[in-house]
Amino acid sequence: MALEREIQDAELATLVAGMAHEINNPITYVLGNLRELAGSCAAIAETLAGYRRELRLLAGTAAPARIDDLEAKLREAGGLELVDELVSDASDGAARIRDLMRDLLSLSRSAQPARAPVQLEAVLEQTLRLVARPLAARAELVREFAATRPIQGDAAQLGQVLLNLLSNAIDACAAVPERSHRIVVRTRDLARGVRVEIDDSGAGIHPDERPRIFAPFFTTKPTGAGTGLGLYLSRRIVREHGGEIGFESLATGTRFFVELPATSS
Repeated sequence: MALEREIQDAELATLVAGMAHEINNPITYVLGNLRELAGSCAAIAETLAGYRRELRLLAGTAAPARIDDLEAKLREAGGLELVDELVSDASDGAARIRDLMRDLLSLSRSAQPARAPVQLEAVLEQTLRLVARPLAARAELVREFAATRPIQGDAAQLGQVLLNLLSNAIDACAAVPERSHRIVVRTRDLARGVRVEIDDSGAGIHPDERPRIFAPFFTTKPTGAGTGLGLYLSRRIVREHGGEIGFESLATGTRFFVELPATSS
């Protein structure tokens, strides 16, 4: 029975990976074309502004009426602002599909992480560099690194977990723009492992949402802002490393933590 389930899981993973790959390729082209279209719209807007200026110079006193007539026709069609809005919405939708395909590919890949000694603080520093700009715009970063023990694991997969947690912390702070924020990244040794904590002073997690926070496709972010797979994938990766991931509500904000076993040597 267990073998049959493993075969079914492998077949499903292959199917998901194939579908994600087939969808990801055309979406990449769509996003590229939408970027080109956005550039063309900007060029058209600039060209029209030039035509308006020249028309005023060439048509003299008749120019305002002629310009108003042309502008009315453009407004009836929605104007270039509508084009910009449509291109932006289409780009956001295509990017969401791309992100969902990326997460589905991660979900379908082999669950077996690579095994090598990893210093979590080095992975943290690399991840913090990736989010440096959005983090600086939203919150003060506080480092409290005290862990000394290496863990045995896959640095790339653990970096994905930390990136998800840091990105969520930044988004939680962004949800409450009216106050200043701090994100505290903390590490410490445990009796048999290492613990990482990421505290944010953001919006917090509503009690009704807490039981589902690690469920696949569940997200507290606005529509289109997340795939709902980040925390689900993070928990899977951490558990494959023999660790645990969880969260605690703070007086203001949330603390996510990851505990991983240290190397035996």
